[in-house]
Amino acid sequence: MTPKNIGIINGSLRGTTGNCGAVAKRATVIVHELQQQATLLTLTDPQPTIREVYELLVACDGFLVVSGVYWNNWSSPLQRFIEVTTAFENTPAFFGKPVACAVTMDSVGGIEVAARLQAVFGGLGCWSPPCSTLVLSRTGQEAMDASAGKEDDPNEDVWRMDDLNVVLQNLITAAAMPRNNWIAWPHTELVIADGPWPYNGPLDMGTARFL
Repeated sequence: MTPKNIGIINGSLRGTTGNCGAVAKRATVIVHELQQQATLLTLTDPQPTIREVYELLVACDGFLVVSGVYWNNWSSPLQRFIEVTTAFENTPAFFGKPVACAVTMDSVGGIEVAARLQAVFGGLGCWSPPCSTLVLSRTGQEAMDASAGKEDDPNEDVWRMDDLNVVLQNLITAAAMPRNNWIAWPHTELVIADGPWPYNGPLDMGTARFL
Protein backbone atom coordinates (compact mmCIF):
# COMPACT_ATOMS: atom_id res chain seq x y z
CA MET A 1 0.00 0.00 0.00
CA THR A 2 1.28 3.44 -0.89
CA PRO A 3 2.09 5.38 2.31
CA LYS A 4 -0.54 7.92 3.26
CA ASN A 5 0.29 11.53 4.06
CA ILE A 6 -1.28 12.59 7.35
CA GLY A 7 -1.58 16.34 7.87
CA ILE A 8 -1.04 17.26 11.52
CA ILE A 9 -2.52 20.71 12.13
CA ASN A 10 -1.13 22.15 15.36
CA GLY A 11 -3.46 24.96 16.37
CA SER A 12 -1.87 25.71 19.73
CA LEU A 13 -1.33 29.29 20.88
CA ARG A 14 2.12 28.20 22.03
CA GLY A 15 3.16 26.65 18.75
CA THR A 16 5.66 23.85 19.17
CA THR A 17 5.90 24.31 22.94
CA GLY A 18 3.38 23.30 25.55
CA ASN A 19 0.86 20.47 25.56
CA CYS A 20 -0.31 20.63 21.95
CA GLY A 21 3.26 20.83 20.74
CA ALA A 22 3.98 17.59 22.61
CA VAL A 23 0.92 15.92 21.09
CA ALA A 24 1.82 17.04 17.57
CA LYS A 25 5.41 15.85 18.03
CA ARG A 26 4.28 12.47 19.34
CA ALA A 27 1.75 12.14 16.51
CA THR A 28 4.49 12.73 13.95
CA VAL A 29 6.61 9.99 15.53
CA ILE A 30 3.68 7.53 15.55
CA VAL A 31 2.82 8.22 11.92
CA HIS A 32 6.42 7.54 10.92
CA GLU A 33 6.50 4.39 13.08
CA LEU A 34 3.44 3.20 11.16
CA GLN A 35 5.47 3.73 7.96
CA GLN A 36 3.34 6.62 6.74
CA GLN A 37 4.17 10.21 5.87
CA ALA A 38 3.44 13.20 8.09
CA THR A 39 3.07 16.87 7.17
CA LEU A 40 3.16 19.13 10.24
CA LEU A 41 1.50 22.52 9.94
CA THR A 42 2.09 24.72 13.01
CA LEU A 43 -0.33 27.60 12.72
CA THR A 44 1.70 30.04 14.81
CA ASP A 45 4.61 29.69 12.36
CA PRO A 46 4.89 31.93 9.31
CA GLN A 47 2.70 30.38 6.62
CA PRO A 48 3.32 30.33 2.87
CA THR A 49 0.81 31.89 0.48
CA ILE A 50 -2.87 30.92 0.50
CA ARG A 51 -2.38 28.93 -2.70
CA GLU A 52 0.59 27.06 -1.22
CA VAL A 53 -1.42 26.16 1.89
CA TYR A 54 -4.18 24.87 -0.38
CA GLU A 55 -1.72 22.69 -2.28
CA LEU A 56 -0.27 21.42 1.00
CA LEU A 57 -3.77 20.36 2.12
CA VAL A 58 -4.51 18.74 -1.23
CA ALA A 59 -1.40 16.58 -0.78
CA CYS A 60 -2.71 15.22 2.55
CA ASP A 61 -4.83 12.07 2.77
CA GLY A 62 -6.23 12.76 6.24
CA PHE A 63 -5.90 15.22 9.10
CA LEU A 64 -5.21 15.26 12.81
CA VAL A 65 -6.32 18.60 14.27
CA VAL A 66 -4.71 19.55 17.58
CA SER A 67 -5.79 22.41 19.83
CA GLY A 68 -5.91 23.48 23.42
CA VAL A 69 -9.09 24.71 25.10
CA TYR A 70 -9.33 28.46 25.53
CA TRP A 71 -12.52 29.58 27.28
CA ASN A 72 -14.50 26.65 25.87
CA ASN A 73 -13.19 27.17 22.35
CA TRP A 74 -10.25 26.29 20.15
CA SER A 75 -7.34 28.66 19.62
CA SER A 76 -7.34 31.92 17.68
CA PRO A 77 -4.74 30.61 15.14
CA LEU A 78 -6.99 27.61 14.44
CA GLN A 79 -10.06 29.86 14.15
CA ARG A 80 -8.24 31.99 11.58
CA PHE A 81 -7.18 28.86 9.70
CA ILE A 82 -10.81 27.69 9.55
CA GLU A 83 -11.97 31.12 8.39
CA VAL A 84 -9.43 31.27 5.56
CA THR A 85 -9.86 27.66 4.46
CA THR A 86 -13.64 28.03 4.32
CA ALA A 87 -12.96 28.91 0.68
CA PHE A 88 -11.64 25.34 0.26
CA GLU A 89 -14.95 23.74 1.33
CA ASN A 90 -15.68 20.47 -0.52
CA THR A 91 -12.62 20.86 -2.74
CA PRO A 92 -9.70 18.40 -3.07
CA ALA A 93 -8.18 20.09 0.00
CA PHE A 94 -10.75 18.42 2.29
CA PHE A 95 -13.43 16.51 0.42
CA GLY A 96 -13.74 12.84 1.38
CA LYS A 97 -10.75 12.88 3.70
CA PRO A 98 -10.91 11.56 7.28
CA VAL A 99 -10.25 13.83 10.24
CA ALA A 100 -9.33 13.13 13.85
CA CYS A 101 -8.98 15.54 16.77
CA ALA A 102 -6.67 15.69 19.77
CA VAL A 103 -7.60 18.35 22.33
CA THR A 104 -5.72 19.30 25.49
CA MET A 105 -7.40 21.02 28.41
CA ASP A 106 -6.94 21.92 32.06
CA SER A 107 -10.11 20.33 33.44
CA VAL A 108 -13.23 21.02 31.36
CA GLY A 109 -14.45 21.84 27.85
CA GLY A 110 -12.32 19.50 25.77
CA ILE A 111 -14.93 17.06 24.49
CA GLU A 112 -17.22 19.92 23.49
CA VAL A 113 -14.41 21.60 21.54
CA ALA A 114 -13.48 18.31 19.87
CA ALA A 115 -17.10 17.63 18.88
CA ARG A 116 -17.45 21.07 17.34
CA LEU A 117 -14.17 20.66 15.47
CA GLN A 118 -15.39 17.36 14.03
CA ALA A 119 -18.56 19.15 12.91
CA VAL A 120 -16.64 22.07 11.36
CA PHE A 121 -14.31 19.82 9.39
CA GLY A 122 -17.29 17.69 8.41
CA GLY A 123 -18.76 20.82 6.87
CA LEU A 124 -15.51 21.43 5.00
CA GLY A 125 -15.86 17.97 3.45
CA CYS A 126 -14.11 15.63 5.88
CA TRP A 127 -15.53 12.66 7.79
CA SER A 128 -14.82 11.07 11.17
CA PRO A 129 -13.71 7.44 11.51
CA PRO A 130 -14.36 5.45 14.71
CA CYS A 131 -12.40 6.38 17.83
CA SER A 132 -11.05 9.54 16.24
CA THR A 133 -11.28 11.91 19.22
CA LEU A 134 -8.79 12.20 22.06
CA VAL A 135 -9.05 14.65 24.97
CA LEU A 136 -6.08 14.96 27.32
CA SER A 137 -6.45 16.87 30.57
CA ARG A 138 -4.27 18.01 33.44
CA THR A 139 -6.78 16.65 35.96
CA GLY A 140 -6.92 13.31 34.16
CA GLN A 141 -3.14 13.06 34.19
CA GLU A 142 -3.03 13.85 37.91
CA ALA A 143 -5.71 11.22 38.60
CA MET A 144 -3.75 8.58 36.66
CA ASP A 145 -0.54 9.48 38.50
CA ALA A 146 -2.32 9.20 41.86
CA SER A 147 -3.76 5.72 41.18
CA ALA A 148 -0.88 4.23 39.18
CA GLY A 149 0.02 0.72 40.31
CA LYS A 150 -3.11 0.21 42.40
CA GLU A 151 -5.14 -2.97 42.04
CA ASP A 152 -8.30 -2.37 40.02
CA ASP A 153 -7.06 1.07 39.03
CA PRO A 154 -10.22 3.19 38.56
CA ASN A 155 -8.41 5.45 36.09
CA GLU A 156 -7.32 2.79 33.61
CA ASP A 157 -9.90 4.04 31.11
CA VAL A 158 -8.92 7.73 31.33
CA TRP A 159 -7.65 9.08 28.00
CA ARG A 160 -3.84 9.26 27.88
CA MET A 161 -1.14 10.00 25.32
CA ASP A 162 -0.78 6.31 24.44
CA ASP A 163 -4.34 6.39 23.09
CA LEU A 164 -3.04 8.57 20.27
CA ASN A 165 -1.83 5.33 18.68
CA VAL A 166 -5.43 4.12 18.31
CA VAL A 167 -6.62 7.44 16.90
CA LEU A 168 -3.84 7.54 14.30
CA GLN A 169 -4.15 3.89 13.29
CA ASN A 170 -7.86 4.42 12.63
CA LEU A 171 -7.12 7.65 10.77
CA ILE A 172 -4.56 5.93 8.54
CA THR A 173 -6.98 3.04 7.85
CA ALA A 174 -9.63 5.57 6.87
CA ALA A 175 -7.17 7.53 4.73
CA ALA A 176 -6.61 4.43 2.59
CA MET A 177 -10.31 4.22 1.66
CA PRO A 178 -11.54 5.53 -1.72
CA ARG A 179 -12.66 9.15 -1.81
CA ASN A 180 -14.46 9.12 -5.16
CA ASN A 181 -17.69 7.55 -3.87
CA TRP A 182 -18.81 10.61 -1.92
CA ILE A 183 -21.23 13.22 -3.27
CA ALA A 184 -20.94 16.92 -2.34
CA TRP A 185 -23.87 19.24 -1.93
CA PRO A 186 -23.93 22.37 -4.13
CA HIS A 187 -21.29 24.86 -3.08
CA THR A 188 -19.52 27.94 -4.35
CA GLU A 189 -16.86 27.17 -6.93
CA LEU A 190 -13.34 27.40 -5.58
CA VAL A 191 -11.52 30.66 -6.12
CA ILE A 192 -8.11 30.71 -4.45
CA ALA A 193 -7.04 34.17 -3.42
CA ASP A 194 -3.49 34.97 -4.43
CA GLY A 195 -1.18 36.59 -1.95
CA PRO A 196 0.24 36.02 1.52
CA TRP A 197 -1.56 34.22 4.31
CA PRO A 198 -3.87 36.76 6.07
CA TYR A 199 -2.87 36.61 9.73
CA ASN A 200 -5.01 39.52 10.84
CA GLY A 201 -7.15 42.40 9.66
CA PRO A 202 -10.34 42.23 7.59
CA LEU A 203 -10.87 38.95 5.77
CA ASP A 204 -12.82 38.63 2.52
CA MET A 205 -12.65 35.16 1.02
CA GLY A 206 -15.34 35.85 -1.55
CA THR A 207 -18.44 34.79 0.36
CA ALA A 208 -21.73 36.30 -0.78
CA ARG A 209 -22.84 39.70 0.48
CA PHE A 210 -26.57 39.99 1.16
CA LEU A 211 -26.82 43.11 3.34
